[in-house]
Amino acid sequence: MALFTGTYADNRIDRKGRVSLPAKFRAELPPENNREIYIYPSADLVALGACDRAHMEQLRDAAGISANDGEDGDYDWLLENACNVTVDSGGRIIIPAELADYAGISESLVFVGRGHRFLIMSADTHADYRKRALERRRNGGKA
Repeated sequence: MALFTGTYADNRIDRKGRVSLPAKFRAELPPENNREIYIYPSADLVALGACDRAHMEQLRDAAGISANDGEDGDYDWLLENACNVTVDSGGRIIIPAELADYAGISESLVFVGRGHRFLIMSADTHADYRKRALERRRNGGKA
C-alpha cells in the first residue's frame, strides 16, 4: 500500500485541465496499479481526498460492514462520489470538473500527504488549513 507524505505547493492546472502529480506520490503507486488513483470529495474539508486502489478497496470493505447495519455510512458516500483517474505518461492527472468545483480548485493547488491517502486543495484553502492546524498544535490539539 502506498505511503504519501509531504506537502507540495505551487502546482498549477494547465490550459488542458491537467496538473502534475508530485513525483514522490507517483513513485508510491505500484506498477500493477495501471498508474490509477481514486479522487473523492472530502467529507470534512473543502478539499479532495485521493488514494491508490488498495486503499480504496479497504474503504469498500468498510462500506460493506456499514451496509450490514442497514444504514448508509460515510464510506458509502465516499464510494458513490469517487472517480478513478489515470496518471498520464507525463505524470499528470485531470481532476474532474465536478470535484474541482467541490473543492474550489481552479488554478493553483496543493497536495498534502496523509499516509495511505492524500489531500488536494486550492492554494487559498491550504493556507487557511495550515494556519488552523498550526493553531491546534500550539493549543495542545484544541481548536
